[in-house]
This record gives sequence, C-alpha cells and structure tokens, in this order.
Amino acid sequence: MKKRKSCKKLAAVSAAALLLTGTLKVEHASAYFTTYVSAGGSQVVRLGSKTEIHEDVSDMTKHISIQNTSQIYDCFVRVKVFYGGGLKISYQDKSESGNLWSYSQNDGYWYYKPILSAGESTELFDIQIGDLPEDFDKESFNVVVIQECTPVVYDEDGNPSADWNTVYTEYQKIADRSGEGAGAK
Repeated sequence: MKKRKSCKKLAAVSAAALLLTGTLKVEHASAYFTTYVSAGGSQVVRLGSKTEIHEDVSDMTKHISIQNTSQIYDCFVRVKVFYGGGLKISYQDKSESGNLWSYSQNDGYWYYKPILSAGESTELFDIQIGDLPEDFDKESFNVVVIQECTPVVYDEDGNPSADWNTVYTEYQKIADRSGEGAGAK
C-alpha cells in the first residue's frame, strides 16, 4: 500500500511539473504566434552604371553622344553601329583632339577612351552615310547604334580599367559578353 501511495505521489508530482513546464512554453509560443510587425515605404537602390544615348540626325549624319546618368558611378562606354548593306559609312570623332573614340577590329565596337564621370557626357561622335545613289530614299535612312557601359574597375595599384564581360544596358546587367557580332567600320 505504501508503494502504491508513493507511485501515486510520484505520478502527481511529475504531472504537476509537466503541466507547469507546458504552461511556461505555451506562453512563449503564444507570444510568437500573436506578435507581428508591419513596415511601409520604400527606397530605390541602384547598383551599377546607367547611360543614355542622345542621337541627332542632320544631312545624312547621326550625331551621337552618351550621357552617364548615374549620380555616383563612373563608367566606360562603347557603341556598335549597324546599317543596311551597300552603303558607305564614315565615322568622325568630333572632340578637339580627334582621338577620344577608337575602333576595335576584334569586336566591332567604338570605345570612348576617357572614364565617363557621373553626370557627364561623351564628346560627339558622327556617323555619316556618303555616296548615295540618286534614287536613295532619305526617309529610309536607318543606322542603329547600340551603346553599353561598364563600371570602372581599379586594380591593386589603383589603375582604372574596363571589364567588358560585365556590361549594363537599360538597367539590366548582362554578364559574360564578349561583344562579338556584326559591326561595321
């Protein structure tokens, strides 16, 4: 009888301890399931360069300038020109020195050599169609210019360079591009 009383006592104490422990845990769990947080507002974050091309056409010549519209990031820029076959196209760097734009035979791009600082624009670059046939429809004049930019990358010595495997076009990052394709000089 004594053994039975002792077992009942032990069972009662164990049940009380379990109940007390469960009550403590339920309180924390209840708080977890009933607490919430809400937030409002937004903040635009731009990570990278953004450029905008400006094109004016006069006398069968496209005058091109590219503006770095980023507020803080410097970048390098390049352009590629596409046009219909059979036309003679000439290019002219309109900067004072005449050597800020250079053509790459490897990938068909025209590169603007200086770093384009935030908010700045390139010097003008002209693309002119010459030796037009008499029956040429000037309204069908179509020279497509593709522009790309890449952030300025600095090496361990602080020298700037361009990594053209990382380019930005219209806010979209395009990785691992080698710039191959049909370009014309």
